Amino acid sequence: MALPFSGRKDGLSLSEALPDRSLFILVAMMSFLAALTLTGATGARTLSTRWAGGAAQLLTIQVSEPDQPLSGASKTDKTAPQSRAETVLADLTTLPAGTQVHRLTQEELARLLTPWLGDAGKTALPLPAVIEVRLAEGHEAPADLEQTLNAHVPGTVVEHNAEWSSRLRALAESLMACAALALVTVGGIATMITALATRAGLSTRRDIIEILHGLGATDSYIAGRFASRTGGLALGGGVLGTLLAMAPLLLLFRMAAPFAASTLQAATPAMPDWRTLPDLLPGDMLAGLAALPFVAAFIGWTTTQIMVRIWLRRMP
Repeated sequence: MALPFSGRKDGLSLSEALPDRSLFILVAMMSFLAALTLTGATGARTLSTRWAGGAAQLLTIQVSEPDQPLSGASKTDKTAPQSRAETVLADLTTLPAGTQVHRLTQEELARLLTPWLGDAGKTALPLPAVIEVRLAEGHEAPADLEQTLNAHVPGTVVEHNAEWSSRLRALAESLMACAALALVTVGGIATMITALATRAGLSTRRDIIEILHGLGATDSYIAGRFASRTGGLALGGGVLGTLLAMAPLLLLFRMAAPFAASTLQAATPAMPDWRTLPDLLPGDMLAGLAALPFVAAFIGWTTTQIMVRIWLRRMP
């Protein structure tokens, strides 16, 4: 004759002891917050890495009075650069191979200055020449570049963006640390919620558990039944919370996609099509989102196992 606990329906009535709705919804909320935290941190790190990498390789050179003839230049020598800007451009040809040099056109300068000066194309202010220099991967600008350019063209200003690169890295590391703390906090809250739900279920089914335990049900069996139910509820809640987080996350990544573009010269980058979003989402972020439901299930299963075994050992 089979014991009451030998089949799948063990008489514990766990659907009443551990109601589906409360634990499921709470875990879904925790997973939603965890998904937002994980994605925000990963997105910030990705943008920071791309911007920092671009900033480290980018120089901005300003040449005042760019069209004025260089002092001391021979006007009869047609092969020599005749203006200050042309002299700077000629000096930049000595940079390592693969370096990209681009002098902004008047239209590009006007678009950059429009937020501050309005229609910059109609301003009477003298505008300097702005030259963007993108160094080849793995190369750095010569330490004496500004001194060299100033020796040939006095008043030339070279802006190095390496300082911004270090600041962006520090910001990304701070965000990742905050996100890790937030994820640990969410995991701790989920553990506490599961523990409280398990204790409530054990108290509700104390008499039945004592009878089954007296008939020979092992601690592993009873703990396994409780853990399977809480693990299943946590897995379902984790899936729901992660799926609910996908809508705002995709919208945020669609808005952030232009800022993650590899080129820095596009003044008004076009918004990418939705079909290009999978290529923009970092692979580690997708792996983290996919793992969230399983992490929630593991937390629920492990917490319940520990709580039930402790409770059974204290039972007279």
